[in-house]
Amino acid sequence: MNLFRLLVSLTLVLSTASYANAPRVKILPLGDSISCASTQKLSYRYPLWKSLVDKGKPFAFVGSQLQKGNGGRHWQHYKGRHFPRANEGHSGWRADQILKGLDDGTAGLSSWLVNYTPDIVLIHLGTNDLMQSQSPESTVDDIEKIIVKIRKRNPKVKVLLAKIMPIGKSSKVPWLNQLIGRLAIKLNQPSSPVRTVDMYSGMNFQSDMERDKIHPNARGEVKLASRWLNALIQNKYL
Repeated sequence: MNLFRLLVSLTLVLSTASYANAPRVKILPLGDSISCASTQKLSYRYPLWKSLVDKGKPFAFVGSQLQKGNGGRHWQHYKGRHFPRANEGHSGWRADQILKGLDDGTAGLSSWLVNYTPDIVLIHLGTNDLMQSQSPESTVDDIEKIIVKIRKRNPKVKVLLAKIMPIGKSSKVPWLNQLIGRLAIKLNQPSSPVRTVDMYSGMNFQSDMERDKIHPNARGEVKLASRWLNALIQNKYL
């Protein structure tokens, strides 16, 4: 029995060391409040992280948001590992603001990318654009410019582009999502693939979303995480 415990302990040590020493794939979660966390919500990033840990995938989240994008919460460790808090989720921001920054001088994407080079980007943008009366066409144009800018930083970046979650106060989501699908086809390249992830279909306002009919609840966040994970694996991004 003691020998068995020793072997198990040794296996855990070796697997942890192997994980720690493996090259980390840098994943950028890019979006709005659906990508960042708060005191009330974990965001999809936490269940996605746990799933990637379970699969033994060596990766790191990157982004400029270390505190604000995490709601000041204390993240629970998982299998002896610390949750990587970095992200680029900006609550209330539109795609054009992610691209250029805010009118008050708050920095946008160009400044953030100085500090990291993502291998993979998870983009869920467009919710605030529709809520703030931006057209689906202008929103998709801004998302295209975001991807082009990230490609200048890494010409081989792999992109997962979400068809966004439903919004109770907007009927334009299906049209936006159709345009997002077209954009992915337009921008897809063998060296820098762009694939869509359907975050719209099967999302239920009653069971998967908060009462505001904008944000996912805990169940919805797990759904989003599962869809990101499946897309990462099926498209061989990891």
